[in-house]
Amino acid sequence: MNAKDLIQLNNKKRKQLNEHNEAYYDKMLVYIRSHLTISEQQSEELLMELLDHLLEAQSNGKTAEEVFGDDPKAYCDELIRQLPKEKRMSAAFFIGYLIFQLAGWMALVKGGIETIAEFFTDLDNTLYLGSAVTIFLIEAVIILLVVAVFISMIKRSVFAASNKVKDFFIAGLAGVIVFACFIFIPKWIPEFGYRIEAGGVVFLILGLIILVVSKWMNKKFRITT
Repeated sequence: MNAKDLIQLNNKKRKQLNEHNEAYYDKMLVYIRSHLTISEQQSEELLMELLDHLLEAQSNGKTAEEVFGDDPKAYCDELIRQLPKEKRMSAAFFIGYLIFQLAGWMALVKGGIETIAEFFTDLDNTLYLGSAVTIFLIEAVIILLVVAVFISMIKRSVFAASNKVKDFFIAGLAGVIVFACFIFIPKWIPEFGYRIEAGGVVFLILGLIILVVSKWMNKKFRITT
């Protein structure tokens, strides 16, 4: 079974756990999955093995603590150290897919905003391809970095009490940074490259095409879960 099938099976079998064991196991699941550098296939096989082991123990009246101990983080860390790293090609393909998806959503949002704005005012639909690509790549990198920060926060907070004030501050700061990027980066990058006319409808169509193609790619190559 591949990783996607294992995740679906895990979701079904996890419903057999009682409330206490499910809460314990869910923390292990989130913690292991948050380590994006390890092999997804191997980590999902490990999670399925842990779940089967826990279900068997539960049928004999045991709790998750009796099976995995009172320090699940240390237990998971030991298992994670034994797992292989994700292949570089797979990681690069996954990141490329995310950027492709991001391009589709950004084009869709830009197209929607400009299409609505065109009803009320005349917009300059001139687009310089070189600067547009540069702006997109900078914004994509920043967004991916913000996502990486959130995943790191999740990883740290799974087995520890989270500081809600600190988490709120970091989330707010990340939101401000992303918003500022969309506002100021286009103003800082000089116009260069091939000049085209692209109104809101063009961006809407482009965004839809990109998202449809990315969905087809995901279905064919099973890039994400």
